[in-house]
Amino acid sequence: MPSVEERSPVTTVLIPAHNETATIRKVVEGALAHIDHVLVISDGSTDGTVAALEGLPVEIQDHAENLGKGLRLAQGIALAEARGARAVLTLDADGQHDPDDIPAFLAAAAASPEALVIGERTKDRAAMPFGRAASIRFGDFFISWGAGRQLRDAQCGMRLYPSSLWRRVTVPPAECRHFTFETAVLMRAGEAGIPFSRVDIRARYEGYVQRPSHYRPAIDTLRIVGVVASFLLRRGLRPRALLIALGILR
Repeated sequence: MPSVEERSPVTTVLIPAHNETATIRKVVEGALAHIDHVLVISDGSTDGTVAALEGLPVEIQDHAENLGKGLRLAQGIALAEARGARAVLTLDADGQHDPDDIPAFLAAAAASPEALVIGERTKDRAAMPFGRAASIRFGDFFISWGAGRQLRDAQCGMRLYPSSLWRRVTVPPAECRHFTFETAVLMRAGEAGIPFSRVDIRARYEGYVQRPSHYRPAIDTLRIVGVVASFLLRRGLRPRALLIALGILR
């Protein structure tokens, strides 16, 4: 385990919702092996999330009402920033993201402190449920178009956001709902010229996920496409960004 002097001033934010007590403690313990400050935002969880974390040195924001991942994630990042975090690393509470991948994110951030560091699960995509993998491929193209970058896993929730990003990027409340916040950040960061850095991570599905994903491939993908379409229409469809998404331009 790194010493305090070696650790990065990073906050890890997790958003448990329902039926994640089987995984949440293990994920938090894994995160604490690499990062001192872990913030858990319980988004209307009714299965004992707070009790499951008893005795661990974590900050817990326990909300009775479920408002959705996007809004809670935005709130968690803002809270971590207010606490003085220089960066915020986000990962799912259900075990899909491996906390032992955290050092790779910290290394990428050290190499490029201004970059938004994005996890990519491309090597393990064959292990994903078919509907989830198909929706990711579909979403990757449209989000790449909006961001003006070629993205290979635009919907991966394991990311590291540097605090400097928020001085140049603002996500409107309407784009923070459900699963659209992470998409909106990518598009607005790409538009603002924020550098992107990529980290290969493991996608753990078989044997780890104890409940179905809250992501609904049909309706949530349509919501994301709607946010992307609105973003592009307001900007004249960004033809150069389309060519970048198609791989014609770099």
